[in-house]
Formats: sequence, structure tokens, C-alpha cells
Amino acid sequence: MSAKIIRAGLAALATATVLLSGCGDAGGTRPNGATTSSPAPVDNGMAALTAEEILAKSISALAGAGSYRVTGTNLAAGDDGETMTLDVTVTGGDLTGRLTLGQGADIALLAVGGAKYVKPDPAAWARLTDAGKTRTTTTPADGRWIPATRQNDLDDLFTLVDVTEPLKPGGIIVKGRTAQVDGTPAITLIDPGADAHLAVAATGEPYPLRLFSVSGDGDVSFSDFGATFDPIIAPAANEIADPAPAGR
Repeated sequence: MSAKIIRAGLAALATATVLLSGCGDAGGTRPNGATTSSPAPVDNGMAALTAEEILAKSISALAGAGSYRVTGTNLAAGDDGETMTLDVTVTGGDLTGRLTLGQGADIALLAVGGAKYVKPDPAAWARLTDAGKTRTTTTPADGRWIPATRQNDLDDLFTLVDVTEPLKPGGIIVKGRTAQVDGTPAITLIDPGADAHLAVAATGEPYPLRLFSVSGDGDVSFSDFGATFDPIIAPAANEIADPAPAGR
């Protein structure tokens, strides 16, 4: 497992959001319910703006939402054809959720108060260990959280779910055609040199709605903007394992 797990899709618009429509310059139909159509006037004025202006407004709208959900399906998890699913909720600077690698290898994720933790199940732990991802003296069998640090390389998992990264301006982006993303009109942004397209809502707040991988490396959807989720609480001291140094 590497940082390519989600970057192949998320790095579309800065690199491209947090975590879309795959339509190009021509009309057609994309998977997952996004269908392209001719450009048309939209309620929030995005159609009249440049691609860079749309992206900037989408970044601002996401920050202003305060909370949202990021889900991903069929995300490429490496060069072996394995895929990953993602379900994360974000509130302010904190997040909680889960990555599922392949067939049922789960990693719980928690970031709260600036600290990051993971709780892999035995199957996920074996994969992380085999990949040289971490070395600690604690196995996940006791159900404790493992601090994710640069020293044990587990902080890489949070790079994979950093939903703000693909919203950072960078490179050249252009506007594509309008689209329908789960019934919401959207403006498509395209980075010609990247693997994915971003759909930004063309009505209401210009939230990012979906990131589609052109090469089929999975889709990332954004939803539940401004929702009230369960509080994200830091684990108690006895719920945290002591990681050993990486030793490499």
C-alpha cells in the first residue's frame, strides 16, 4: 500500500477538492449517475466564472460548511489491482472514519485535536506490516488506538484522506460541460494532465460534489455539508498503544 492509494484520483485538480464529474469536452454519460448536457444558466452563477474562480469558490464553500462526509468506492490501492473504500466524516479540523482495503481489511481513522490515530484490524495490520508501513511492539488485537506518526509511517494514511489537498489550486484547469450529479446541476472542472475531473455544484453553495477517475481508479463523493455528526472524541490514555520507533 502506498500514497498512490487515493492520490491517483484525488490529485486531479491541484495535483487538483475534500475527496467530479468525469465528463469531457464532448457530451455523453459517465458512470455513477453523472450525465453531461449542454451548458445552461445556473442559479449560483458558477457558469459565468473562470475555472480558477470556480475552484476558489468551491474551496471557500467547503471550508464554510464546517462539516461534511467523504466517501470513496473502487479506489486504486496499488499496482496489484486491489481496491479500497473510504467513509470519513469531517468536523472542523477533526475527522473520523474507515478505510477498507480489499476484502474486509479495515482501518479505523481518528484525527482529533491535532493528534492522529489508527486502529487496524488483524487483516489490515498484516497488510501494513507486509508493506513495511510500520513497526511497533503492539498488535491491534487489544483494540487500542495506535498513534499515527512520521516515525511509524502511519501518518501516510491521513495523507490519503486529506480531502483539502485536491482543492488546492495548481496546474492548468479548464471548464467542461455541465453535469447532473445525483440530481444536482454541476460545473465540471478538468485538469488536462490529471486523471480525474471535479464537479462543483451549480446551484446553492458551490460545494465540490464528486471526483471521478478517468482511468477507472474510483470515485470520491462529498455530501452532508454542514451536517451535525456524532462528536469526535479523543481516546483515553488507556485506549492508546505506545508505538515503538520505526527502526529504519
